[in-house]
Amino acid sequence: MEVAKVLLFGLEVKEIIALGSLGVAFLALFIAPLVNARNSKRQVLAPMRQAWINALRDKVSEFVSIATISRQHVCPSSTAPEEVKQQAHKEDRERYARLKLLVASVELHINPLEQDHRSLVKQMRDIVEGYHDNKDLAEMLNALLKTCQSVLKHEWEVTKKT
Repeated sequence: MEVAKVLLFGLEVKEIIALGSLGVAFLALFIAPLVNARNSKRQVLAPMRQAWINALRDKVSEFVSIATISRQHVCPSSTAPEEVKQQAHKEDRERYARLKLLVASVELHINPLEQDHRSLVKQMRDIVEGYHDNKDLAEMLNALLKTCQSVLKHEWEVTKKT
């Protein structure tokens, strides 16, 4: 008894299987590089974004650390020896310069097209001005921390999605 040959589109089952395997191989040839490219992009971008998040966090925390200590605590009384006054004045100038440097650095780290990023830099500038004018900065610093937390949270969510 002869086995009946199944024909589909004029092809035997063996030929259909062979053509199907060939089609899958061609698809794999074109799809695999696309999938690999996407995965390697993720593997590169996620650590870079995390490094950016860490750098921003470090800069803002250093900024807050410096700005938290009032200039009154750095500047000596008028009765202090001249050497102490000069040293305190030098330290005050260095702290002010460091605050300005951190603002510039954060400004270069942020995306100027995003409102919360621009707000972060504006708040930092206002704090530097308040520091210079020897104002109470507690409320401004709390607002800055909240803005920074919002920026970092948003960026972390984006990093998790990549």
